[in-house]
Amino acid sequence: MTAQPKNIAFFRLSALGDVVLAIPMLRALQKAWPNCKITWITSSAVYPLLEGLEGIEFLVINKPRKVKDYLALRKLFKQYSFDILIAAQASFRTNLIYPHINAKRKIGFDNGRAKDLHSFFVNEQIVAKNEHLAEGFMGFATHLGIESPTFDWHLSVSEEDKRWASEQRAGAKKYIAINAAASKAERTWSAQNYSDLMTKAAKKYDCQFVLTGGPAENEVALAAQIETLTEAGVTNLVGKTKHKQIAALLGEVDCLIAPDTGPAHIAVAMHTPVIGLYAVARSTLSGPYQEPNYTVDKYPEAVTAFLGKDFTEAGWHERVHHAGAMDLIKVEDVLAQLDRVFKV
Repeated sequence: MTAQPKNIAFFRLSALGDVVLAIPMLRALQKAWPNCKITWITSSAVYPLLEGLEGIEFLVINKPRKVKDYLALRKLFKQYSFDILIAAQASFRTNLIYPHINAKRKIGFDNGRAKDLHSFFVNEQIVAKNEHLAEGFMGFATHLGIESPTFDWHLSVSEEDKRWASEQRAGAKKYIAINAAASKAERTWSAQNYSDLMTKAAKKYDCQFVLTGGPAENEVALAAQIETLTEAGVTNLVGKTKHKQIAALLGEVDCLIAPDTGPAHIAVAMHTPVIGLYAVARSTLSGPYQEPNYTVDKYPEAVTAFLGKDFTEAGWHERVHHAGAMDLIKVEDVLAQLDRVFKV
Protein backbone atom coordinates (compact mmCIF):
# COMPACT_ATOMS: atom_id res chain seq x y z
CA MET A 1 0.00 0.00 0.00
CA THR A 2 1.09 3.54 -0.70
CA ALA A 3 2.40 5.29 2.42
CA GLN A 4 -0.36 7.38 3.98
CA PRO A 5 -0.54 10.70 2.17
CA LYS A 6 -1.26 13.92 4.06
CA ASN A 7 -3.89 15.12 1.61
CA ILE A 8 -5.70 13.92 -1.49
CA ALA A 9 -7.69 15.88 -4.03
CA PHE A 10 -10.52 14.06 -5.75
CA PHE A 11 -11.75 15.73 -8.91
CA ARG A 12 -15.24 14.99 -10.22
CA LEU A 13 -17.63 17.75 -11.31
CA SER A 14 -20.55 15.71 -12.68
CA ALA A 15 -22.92 13.96 -13.14
CA LEU A 16 -25.28 13.03 -10.28
CA GLY A 17 -25.03 9.28 -10.82
CA ASP A 18 -21.27 9.32 -11.26
CA VAL A 19 -20.57 11.30 -8.12
CA VAL A 20 -22.67 8.87 -6.10
CA LEU A 21 -20.82 5.92 -7.62
CA ALA A 22 -17.53 7.50 -6.52
CA ILE A 23 -18.45 7.70 -2.84
CA PRO A 24 -17.45 4.10 -1.91
CA MET A 25 -13.94 4.73 -3.25
CA LEU A 26 -13.56 7.77 -0.98
CA ARG A 27 -14.88 5.74 1.95
CA ALA A 28 -12.21 3.12 1.21
CA LEU A 29 -9.51 5.82 1.31
CA GLN A 30 -10.85 7.14 4.62
CA LYS A 31 -10.87 3.65 6.13
CA ALA A 32 -7.29 2.93 5.02
CA TRP A 33 -5.95 6.40 5.87
CA PRO A 34 -8.10 7.92 8.62
CA ASN A 35 -5.72 10.85 9.13
CA CYS A 36 -5.56 11.84 5.47
CA LYS A 37 -7.36 15.02 4.47
CA ILE A 38 -9.60 14.52 1.42
CA THR A 39 -10.74 17.47 -0.66
CA TRP A 40 -13.40 16.88 -3.28
CA ILE A 41 -13.23 19.37 -6.14
CA THR A 42 -16.73 19.45 -7.60
CA SER A 43 -19.33 21.71 -9.19
CA SER A 44 -22.24 23.70 -7.85
CA ALA A 45 -24.55 21.44 -9.89
CA VAL A 46 -23.89 18.35 -7.74
CA TYR A 47 -22.60 19.76 -4.46
CA PRO A 48 -26.11 20.13 -2.94
CA LEU A 49 -26.43 16.33 -3.09
CA LEU A 50 -22.96 15.68 -1.65
CA GLU A 51 -23.02 18.28 1.10
CA GLY A 52 -22.53 16.78 4.54
CA LEU A 53 -20.44 13.74 3.52
CA GLU A 54 -18.55 12.90 6.69
CA GLY A 55 -14.84 13.70 6.66
CA ILE A 56 -14.83 15.28 3.19
CA GLU A 57 -13.97 18.90 2.48
CA PHE A 58 -15.39 20.42 -0.69
CA LEU A 59 -13.95 22.91 -3.11
CA VAL A 60 -16.85 23.98 -5.30
CA ILE A 61 -16.01 25.48 -8.69
CA ASN A 62 -17.85 26.34 -11.87
CA LYS A 63 -17.06 24.49 -15.07
CA PRO A 64 -14.72 26.73 -17.07
CA ARG A 65 -15.97 27.96 -20.44
CA LYS A 66 -13.55 30.74 -21.36
CA VAL A 67 -9.83 31.39 -21.01
CA LYS A 68 -10.48 33.81 -18.16
CA ASP A 69 -12.21 31.00 -16.27
CA TYR A 70 -9.08 28.86 -16.44
CA LEU A 71 -6.97 31.81 -15.28
CA ALA A 72 -9.28 32.24 -12.31
CA LEU A 73 -8.93 28.54 -11.45
CA ARG A 74 -5.16 28.81 -11.77
CA LYS A 75 -5.21 31.59 -9.19
CA LEU A 76 -7.53 29.59 -6.92
CA PHE A 77 -5.45 26.41 -6.99
CA LYS A 78 -2.24 28.28 -6.12
CA GLN A 79 -3.56 28.21 -2.56
CA TYR A 80 -3.54 24.39 -2.45
CA SER A 81 -0.96 21.63 -2.63
CA PHE A 82 -1.80 17.92 -2.63
CA ASP A 83 0.16 14.70 -2.35
CA ILE A 84 -2.23 12.99 -4.76
CA LEU A 85 -4.76 14.19 -7.31
CA ILE A 86 -7.34 11.62 -8.42
CA ALA A 87 -8.35 12.96 -11.82
CA ALA A 88 -11.66 11.13 -12.12
CA GLN A 89 -13.16 13.08 -15.00
CA ALA A 90 -11.91 12.84 -18.56
CA SER A 91 -13.18 15.50 -20.92
CA PHE A 92 -11.44 18.26 -22.84
CA ARG A 93 -12.57 21.06 -20.54
CA THR A 94 -11.70 19.21 -17.33
CA ASN A 95 -8.38 17.89 -18.65
CA LEU A 96 -7.27 21.49 -19.13
CA ILE A 97 -7.83 22.14 -15.41
CA TYR A 98 -5.38 19.48 -14.19
CA PRO A 99 -2.16 21.38 -15.03
CA HIS A 100 -3.30 24.12 -12.64
CA ILE A 101 -3.64 21.73 -9.68
CA ASN A 102 -0.43 21.28 -7.69
CA ALA A 103 -0.04 17.58 -6.86
CA LYS A 104 2.95 15.24 -6.69
CA ARG A 105 1.00 12.38 -8.22
CA LYS A 106 -1.82 12.80 -10.72
CA ILE A 107 -3.75 9.59 -11.29
CA GLY A 108 -6.23 9.27 -14.14
CA PHE A 109 -8.27 6.70 -16.02
CA ASP A 110 -6.81 4.08 -18.34
CA ASN A 111 -6.71 4.87 -22.05
CA GLY A 112 -9.88 2.88 -22.72
CA ARG A 113 -11.95 5.09 -20.43
CA ALA A 114 -10.00 8.31 -20.97
CA LYS A 115 -11.08 10.91 -23.49
CA ASP A 116 -9.62 13.98 -25.15
CA LEU A 117 -5.93 13.22 -24.47
CA HIS A 118 -6.58 12.60 -20.76
CA SER A 119 -3.35 10.59 -20.39
CA PHE A 120 -1.25 13.64 -21.26
CA PHE A 121 -2.56 15.50 -18.20
CA VAL A 122 -1.80 12.80 -15.59
CA ASN A 123 1.35 10.88 -14.70
CA GLU A 124 -0.27 7.61 -13.58
CA GLN A 125 -3.26 5.62 -14.85
CA ILE A 126 -5.43 2.91 -13.32
CA VAL A 127 -5.56 -0.57 -14.86
CA ALA A 128 -7.88 -1.10 -17.84
CA LYS A 129 -10.81 -3.43 -17.09
CA ASN A 130 -14.29 -4.24 -18.35
CA GLU A 131 -16.20 -3.43 -15.19
CA HIS A 132 -19.06 -1.48 -13.67
CA LEU A 133 -18.61 2.28 -13.32
CA ALA A 134 -18.56 1.92 -9.52
CA GLU A 135 -15.75 -0.61 -9.80
CA GLY A 136 -13.97 1.76 -12.18
CA PHE A 137 -13.91 4.47 -9.51
CA MET A 138 -12.79 1.91 -6.93
CA GLY A 139 -9.87 1.20 -9.26
CA PHE A 140 -8.22 4.36 -7.93
CA ALA A 141 -8.17 2.87 -4.41
CA THR A 142 -6.79 -0.39 -5.78
CA HIS A 143 -4.10 1.53 -7.68
CA LEU A 144 -3.03 3.08 -4.36
CA GLY A 145 -2.62 -0.38 -2.86
CA ILE A 146 -5.82 -0.63 -0.84
CA GLU A 147 -6.72 -4.34 -0.84
CA SER A 148 -10.26 -5.71 -0.98
CA PRO A 149 -12.04 -2.37 -0.50
CA THR A 150 -15.72 -2.56 0.45
CA PHE A 151 -18.54 -0.59 -1.15
CA ASP A 152 -19.86 1.66 1.58
CA TRP A 153 -22.76 3.79 0.35
CA HIS A 154 -23.91 6.75 2.37
CA LEU A 155 -25.53 10.08 1.62
CA SER A 156 -26.19 12.65 4.32
CA VAL A 157 -29.88 13.55 4.60
CA SER A 158 -31.34 15.83 7.27
CA GLU A 159 -34.15 14.86 9.60
CA GLU A 160 -36.20 17.67 8.08
CA ASP A 161 -35.88 16.15 4.61
CA LYS A 162 -36.73 12.71 5.99
CA ARG A 163 -39.90 14.12 7.56
CA TRP A 164 -40.82 15.79 4.28
CA ALA A 165 -40.36 12.48 2.44
CA SER A 166 -42.51 10.66 4.99
CA GLU A 167 -45.24 13.26 4.49
CA GLN A 168 -45.23 12.58 0.76
CA ARG A 169 -45.88 8.93 1.43
CA ALA A 170 -48.93 9.86 3.51
CA GLY A 171 -49.37 6.37 4.91
CA ALA A 172 -49.35 4.47 1.59
CA LYS A 173 -48.74 0.77 2.30
CA LYS A 174 -46.73 0.33 -0.88
CA TYR A 175 -45.05 3.40 -2.33
CA ILE A 176 -43.20 3.27 -5.65
CA ALA A 177 -41.12 6.01 -7.23
CA ILE A 178 -40.72 6.30 -10.98
CA ASN A 179 -37.94 8.46 -12.41
CA ALA A 180 -39.17 8.10 -15.95
CA ALA A 181 -36.76 10.13 -18.09
CA ALA A 182 -33.14 9.51 -18.95
CA SER A 183 -30.89 12.26 -20.27
CA LYS A 184 -31.30 10.89 -23.80
CA ALA A 185 -34.57 9.92 -25.46
CA GLU A 186 -33.15 6.63 -26.72
CA ARG A 187 -32.71 5.44 -23.09
CA THR A 188 -36.24 6.47 -22.02
CA TRP A 189 -39.21 4.11 -21.81
CA SER A 190 -42.43 5.46 -23.32
CA ALA A 191 -45.16 7.27 -21.37
CA GLN A 192 -47.65 4.64 -22.50
CA ASN A 193 -45.49 1.84 -21.09
CA TYR A 194 -45.18 3.61 -17.76
CA SER A 195 -48.92 4.27 -17.70
CA ASP A 196 -49.80 0.65 -18.45
CA LEU A 197 -47.35 -0.52 -15.80
CA MET A 198 -48.77 1.80 -13.16
CA THR A 199 -52.36 0.87 -13.91
CA LYS A 200 -51.64 -2.87 -13.62
CA ALA A 201 -49.36 -2.51 -10.59
CA ALA A 202 -51.91 -0.38 -8.72
CA LYS A 203 -54.55 -3.09 -9.12
CA LYS A 204 -52.14 -5.91 -8.20
CA TYR A 205 -50.30 -4.36 -5.25
CA ASP A 206 -52.66 -1.59 -4.08
CA CYS A 207 -49.76 0.83 -4.36
CA GLN A 208 -49.29 4.55 -4.78
CA PHE A 209 -46.78 6.19 -7.16
CA VAL A 210 -44.63 9.29 -7.09
CA LEU A 211 -42.95 10.68 -10.19
CA THR A 212 -39.47 12.09 -9.60
CA GLY A 213 -37.05 13.97 -11.82
CA GLY A 214 -35.37 17.26 -12.51
CA PRO A 215 -36.62 20.48 -14.11
CA ALA A 216 -35.42 19.70 -17.63
CA GLU A 217 -38.11 20.24 -20.25
CA ASN A 218 -38.09 16.60 -21.42
CA GLU A 219 -38.53 15.32 -17.85
CA VAL A 220 -41.40 17.66 -17.05
CA ALA A 221 -43.17 16.87 -20.33
CA LEU A 222 -42.86 13.11 -19.93
CA ALA A 223 -44.15 13.22 -16.36
CA ALA A 224 -47.16 15.29 -17.41
CA GLN A 225 -47.94 12.83 -20.17
CA ILE A 226 -47.72 9.87 -17.78
CA GLU A 227 -49.93 11.65 -15.25
CA THR A 228 -52.55 12.23 -17.95
CA LEU A 229 -52.53 8.63 -19.20
CA THR A 230 -52.43 6.60 -16.01
CA GLU A 231 -55.41 5.44 -13.97
CA ALA A 232 -53.23 4.88 -10.89
CA GLY A 233 -52.85 7.22 -7.96
CA VAL A 234 -49.79 9.35 -8.59
CA THR A 235 -48.06 12.44 -7.21
CA ASN A 236 -46.00 14.38 -9.73
CA LEU A 237 -42.92 15.95 -8.09
CA VAL A 238 -40.83 16.28 -11.25
CA GLY A 239 -38.93 19.56 -11.20
CA LYS A 240 -40.30 20.44 -7.74
CA THR A 241 -37.66 19.01 -5.40
CA LYS A 242 -34.17 19.78 -4.16
CA HIS A 243 -31.30 17.28 -4.31
CA LYS A 244 -31.54 16.24 -0.65
CA GLN A 245 -35.31 15.90 -0.87
CA ILE A 246 -34.90 13.52 -3.80
CA ALA A 247 -32.42 11.46 -1.78
CA ALA A 248 -34.75 11.39 1.23
CA LEU A 249 -37.73 10.46 -0.93
CA LEU A 250 -35.81 7.64 -2.61
CA GLY A 251 -34.96 6.40 0.86
CA GLU A 252 -38.64 6.46 1.83
CA VAL A 253 -40.15 4.56 -1.13
CA ASP A 254 -40.31 0.77 -1.34
CA CYS A 255 -38.60 0.75 -4.71
CA LEU A 256 -37.61 2.93 -7.65
CA ILE A 257 -38.27 2.18 -11.31
CA ALA A 258 -35.89 4.05 -13.60
CA PRO A 259 -33.90 3.82 -16.83
CA ASP A 260 -30.16 4.56 -17.08
CA THR A 261 -30.14 7.75 -15.01
CA GLY A 262 -28.53 9.22 -11.89
CA PRO A 263 -31.41 8.78 -9.42
CA ALA A 264 -31.04 5.01 -9.81
CA HIS A 265 -27.66 5.26 -8.10
CA ILE A 266 -28.98 7.68 -5.48
CA ALA A 267 -31.63 5.10 -4.57
CA VAL A 268 -28.99 2.39 -4.22
CA ALA A 269 -27.04 4.67 -1.88
CA MET A 270 -30.25 5.07 0.14
CA HIS A 271 -30.60 1.25 0.30
CA THR A 272 -33.75 1.16 -1.80
CA PRO A 273 -34.34 -1.58 -4.41
CA VAL A 274 -34.10 -0.30 -7.97
CA ILE A 275 -35.77 -1.87 -11.00
CA GLY A 276 -33.49 -0.60 -13.74
CA LEU A 277 -34.70 -0.46 -17.34
CA TYR A 278 -31.78 -1.16 -19.69
CA ALA A 279 -31.50 -1.84 -23.40
CA VAL A 280 -29.19 0.80 -24.89
CA ALA A 281 -26.22 -0.04 -22.64
CA ARG A 282 -25.42 -3.15 -20.64
CA SER A 283 -26.59 -2.95 -17.03
CA THR A 284 -23.33 -4.52 -15.84
CA LEU A 285 -21.65 -1.30 -16.94
CA SER A 286 -23.98 1.39 -15.61
CA GLY A 287 -26.93 -0.32 -13.94
CA PRO A 288 -27.90 -0.21 -10.25
CA TYR A 289 -24.98 -1.66 -8.27
CA GLN A 290 -27.04 -3.69 -5.83
CA GLU A 291 -27.68 -7.15 -4.49
CA PRO A 292 -30.04 -8.69 -5.37
CA ASN A 293 -30.31 -7.38 -8.90
CA TYR A 294 -33.82 -6.40 -10.00
CA THR A 295 -32.81 -4.90 -13.34
CA VAL A 296 -34.62 -5.69 -16.58
CA ASP A 297 -31.74 -5.92 -19.07
CA LYS A 298 -32.68 -6.25 -22.74
CA TYR A 299 -29.27 -5.15 -24.01
CA PRO A 300 -28.36 -8.61 -25.41
CA GLU A 301 -31.59 -8.72 -27.42
CA ALA A 302 -31.09 -5.12 -28.59
CA VAL A 303 -27.58 -5.91 -29.85
CA THR A 304 -28.93 -8.76 -31.95
CA ALA A 305 -32.03 -6.94 -33.17
CA PHE A 306 -30.50 -3.57 -34.03
CA LEU A 307 -26.77 -4.12 -34.41
CA GLY A 308 -27.09 -7.44 -36.22
CA LYS A 309 -24.55 -9.37 -34.16
CA ASP A 310 -24.30 -11.61 -31.14
CA PHE A 311 -24.15 -10.07 -27.69
CA THR A 312 -20.70 -11.59 -27.10
CA GLU A 313 -19.35 -9.54 -30.02
CA ALA A 314 -20.41 -6.20 -28.53
CA GLY A 315 -17.77 -3.95 -27.01
CA TRP A 316 -18.03 -3.32 -23.29
CA HIS A 317 -18.96 0.33 -23.80
CA GLU A 318 -20.90 -0.17 -27.04
CA ARG A 319 -24.36 1.39 -27.16
CA VAL A 320 -27.43 0.47 -29.17
CA HIS A 321 -28.42 3.82 -30.64
CA HIS A 322 -31.88 2.90 -31.87
CA ALA A 323 -35.26 4.39 -30.98
CA GLY A 324 -36.82 0.93 -30.68
CA ALA A 325 -34.35 -0.54 -28.19
CA MET A 326 -36.27 0.37 -25.01
CA ASP A 327 -39.50 -1.04 -26.45
CA LEU A 328 -37.96 -4.50 -25.99
CA ILE A 329 -38.75 -4.02 -22.30
CA LYS A 330 -42.32 -5.18 -21.66
CA VAL A 331 -44.65 -4.20 -18.84
CA GLU A 332 -44.76 -7.85 -17.76
CA ASP A 333 -40.96 -7.84 -17.34
CA VAL A 334 -41.20 -5.01 -14.84
CA LEU A 335 -44.16 -6.54 -13.02
CA ALA A 336 -42.13 -9.72 -12.58
CA GLN A 337 -39.43 -7.72 -10.83
CA LEU A 338 -42.01 -5.98 -8.64
CA ASP A 339 -43.18 -9.45 -7.60
CA ARG A 340 -39.63 -10.09 -6.40
CA VAL A 341 -39.40 -6.77 -4.58
CA PHE A 342 -42.70 -7.33 -2.78
CA LYS A 343 -42.06 -11.08 -2.44
CA VAL A 344 -45.33 -12.00 -4.11
